[in-house]
Amino acid sequence: MLIIVLYFFSFVVVALVSRIFKNAGTRKLFEIVLCFCLLFGFFGFRDITVLNDTPHYYGTYYHLSQYNSYLHSSVFGFSPALKFEWGYQVLMHILIKYVSRNPYTIILFSSFIFIWGNIRMIAKFTDKVALSAFILCISGVWLDQFSLIRQTIALLFFYQAYFLLKKDKWKSYVLLILIGTLFHTSALTLLALPLLKCMKTNTRNVVIVLSSAVIIACFIYYVLGLLGFAGHLYLKISIHRQAAPTAAILNGLLMILLISAIFFCYHQNKTKLDRTDFWLCIFSICVCIVTLVFLPLFRINVYTWPILYMILLTCLLNEQSPIASTPRKRAFRNSFIVLLSAVLLVRITVIITVKEEWYHVLPYSFYDFSDRYHYYNIYLQKEH
Repeated sequence: MLIIVLYFFSFVVVALVSRIFKNAGTRKLFEIVLCFCLLFGFFGFRDITVLNDTPHYYGTYYHLSQYNSYLHSSVFGFSPALKFEWGYQVLMHILIKYVSRNPYTIILFSSFIFIWGNIRMIAKFTDKVALSAFILCISGVWLDQFSLIRQTIALLFFYQAYFLLKKDKWKSYVLLILIGTLFHTSALTLLALPLLKCMKTNTRNVVIVLSSAVIIACFIYYVLGLLGFAGHLYLKISIHRQAAPTAAILNGLLMILLISAIFFCYHQNKTKLDRTDFWLCIFSICVCIVTLVFLPLFRINVYTWPILYMILLTCLLNEQSPIASTPRKRAFRNSFIVLLSAVLLVRITVIITVKEEWYHVLPYSFYDFSDRYHYYNIYLQKEH
């Protein structure tokens, strides 16, 4: 665990070292390059036992690459038996057919585009890339992302779509979200954001939306049954729960604390939260409410966590904002950042050590490229 904590703090070291550069552009580029290297070294070369879904994607890739019929079939084919969305099946088929049959290809490729997409997103919000990367690491956001490969591909489309929505480019937003659903159908829920943005940001509308979330939570099993998910494994497990899952409660509390911090910081800056950002906050709380009844829906907030953290960090890390206008206010701001970091660090440490099955980070190991055989959850790799 000590190695993991030291890895997290390597981003803080990058932020401190970058201060030797006087030019802001050079400093930002330095942080981008080093953060990319640190992230790719950790996630791009991880063993297939690290992170929950890694062996699943690795195993499926390996299994399909062994069939000549698959190699010679159209990359645009769709197999319901794979239980993957069409977009991901096409991507995987292209990689197997034209890039490499080595199953680790999917880990390298996904890690590269996820890191590129996240750093690009951070750079749009703030110049403090390394500190932002540190917060996203210790928050567990990236541990989720690199495990949920299909959904994170959809998330990359949402990153781009979100900035278009802020510019009121509705059609472009909807188009990108629909493309994202080709990789993970959960992205369809993001189509609610343009509708929410049409509403005024007042107490009455917030109460209406939150009340709607409570009603949806009460009838979620009935709704999912009508949509054809009555026999789904997740639905069966959730129905037999006797109480709200601990994970949903803790995530809900963290979400409330994060959003409260966002509103507090913007209030201190005497600025109004952008309408898109405001309704993203409310949307995230709605998801947490429904998740109390049906835990698998926590995945919807995989889309919102990183942007919410960046909304907060943009406010906190801006040296020109009123919250950092005086030495006393800067001291308070810095103390707040330290407190936030401490809370997140303690939380992720407890999760990794006590609830290890949530992430499977420990024991961390690198992938052994010299080993011809690898054992994983779904398939036993062997020569054919």
